[in-house]
Amino acid sequence: MALSYVDPAVDRLCADIAALASGDPGDAGDVEARLIELAAANFPAITGFWRRTRPGTGVPDVVYKTAPPFLFDDAHRARTFRTSSTTGRVAGEVTYSERGLRLMDVSIVAGARHAVFAGLDRPVVVRLVPSAAAAPHMVMAYGMELIARTFGDPVLSTCALGPDGFVWPALRLSLDSAIAEERPVVLMGGTSAMANLCRALIENGEVRQLPAGSRAVDAGGAKSRSGAVATDELRALLDQAFGLGGGTHLNLFGMTELASQLYDSADVALGPRGERPKAGHAMVRARVRHPDDLSPRECGAGLLDVADLCVIDRPYAVLTGDWAVAGEHGVAVTGRVDRTSARGCSLVLDGITGGGRIDA
Repeated sequence: MALSYVDPAVDRLCADIAALASGDPGDAGDVEARLIELAAANFPAITGFWRRTRPGTGVPDVVYKTAPPFLFDDAHRARTFRTSSTTGRVAGEVTYSERGLRLMDVSIVAGARHAVFAGLDRPVVVRLVPSAAAAPHMVMAYGMELIARTFGDPVLSTCALGPDGFVWPALRLSLDSAIAEERPVVLMGGTSAMANLCRALIENGEVRQLPAGSRAVDAGGAKSRSGAVATDELRALLDQAFGLGGGTHLNLFGMTELASQLYDSADVALGPRGERPKAGHAMVRARVRHPDDLSPRECGAGLLDVADLCVIDRPYAVLTGDWAVAGEHGVAVTGRVDRTSARGCSLVLDGITGGGRIDA
């Protein structure tokens, strides 16, 4: 029997998820079991897929481009984000209820506090993504604006990417003011945008030495449609443009279908382009699955599957359509699966979903 959005069991589940995401002790295994039960009750088509794989296996991301699941017919649809469609296929949609959006906010803030802002007091946050108002369907714009509002200096922080490219007056003012006041700067944005900014500053002779404690966080990396920027290449650019040396750069992995993000966990090259491993925590974990049968792999390459306990409006795990490598320190995301060729992983992903459908 399907559970209503206002069912007391859903109330308790949301409260337990929020508490776990905020750092309170709890039973993540119990929460995951209840999320599996919720998905099976409210999205019965998933049961056939899980019979052929195993309960909790991520829903292939192609589903969000054909028949996006939403578990609560009686819930107000508070916000819809669109996927980036980096593979060239039609973009997908992901809808959030008000509760789902609140849980995502809690998770984004908790993850950023731990991975990025530890030891910083109101740094200058410079976002190399559009504002949430300018890009209302872009989850990266929403998340990074939330981060800047929560942790950044309210006066000097800025959004430095507009519809016509970099907003140079705002960018220069924010950076130069931070340098004058010796305030740490946190650069956040897409990988390609960050690399392009560094190149422009270097070419124009506008390199700067950012204050101690400054750091850069990029998102995208291997998902870039215009060609991935190798990790060490980006780090060299950041060092040349901003004086950001070792230990000042993090890459994050996020998806529109997920509420949480995975951050670099160790400064050890694991992927072929220097991609660093990402480790999970109580609320989110990355797994690598064999491309033939989707069995878990403790080491080596395969398909990336992410389980996110902060997802309440749809099945909580996603088979992402990315290649990944599992190692001692976590999982490195190494690139998108090529679905233009009817071979290997392409057949697996589309075959198990009937070309985008989950069949009971």
